[in-house]
Amino acid sequence: MWGSRAALMPAALLMLLVSPALLLLLLSPAASDTYEQETRRMFVQWKAKYKITYKYAGEEECRYALFKDTRRTVARHNAAGVTTSGLNGLSAHAMEEIFRGHRVRMGEGSYEEETRRMFVGWKAKYEKTYRDVGEEECRYKLFKANRRIVVKLNAAAAGETAYGLNQFGDLTNEEVRECCDGRGGEIEGELSAMCQAAVAGYMVYDRLIRSQVCRCITSELKQTESGGSAIPGDEAHMQI
Repeated sequence: MWGSRAALMPAALLMLLVSPALLLLLLSPAASDTYEQETRRMFVQWKAKYKITYKYAGEEECRYALFKDTRRTVARHNAAGVTTSGLNGLSAHAMEEIFRGHRVRMGEGSYEEETRRMFVGWKAKYEKTYRDVGEEECRYKLFKANRRIVVKLNAAAAGETAYGLNQFGDLTNEEVRECCDGRGGEIEGELSAMCQAAVAGYMVYDRLIRSQVCRCITSELKQTESGGSAIPGDEAHMQI
């Protein structure tokens, strides 16, 4: 019995040595689960520290998604040496909420009105429903921010075509990257080039992620569609 096991051990070790992909496959799910569990624990501690409570369960889950995305962003910025700061009381806020009242954009009132209308149409098109009003409002804030990316993409397209938000339009950057895995060649080519142009103003460490998000949340519109395409005055909202 022991002799058989001893004979199998070198073969098993060799398989792992010659197949890093297999080793990664074995380790990645556990690492992912550990990160998720750690982030959940941090979220609970963060809520207690800042005395934050949520009225709705759906809203809390959306806020957790924002918190998780912020944690990734902060870690990336710290690794790049851009900052040494950590998570703060705004870590579960959408960018649209953080910059409300700051860097006020021209025509923001009309942009809000138009985006609300588009959100209704987008929900109907992709049969989106939410558990409660808190989650819906949280996801709307993400939709509004993602629309700004599409505005810049349409500007980069220079009228050659029009793009709108697809089914990923209400997700965080972290969620988009998770959902977009495997799309491969579907998001390459001309759209990829225009997305790179659309995010050219970002710092180097953010361009790759922003470009991927741009490619993943957009789809080309037919002439009969209007949700998500550039509208008159959208140039006023191009700074994301």
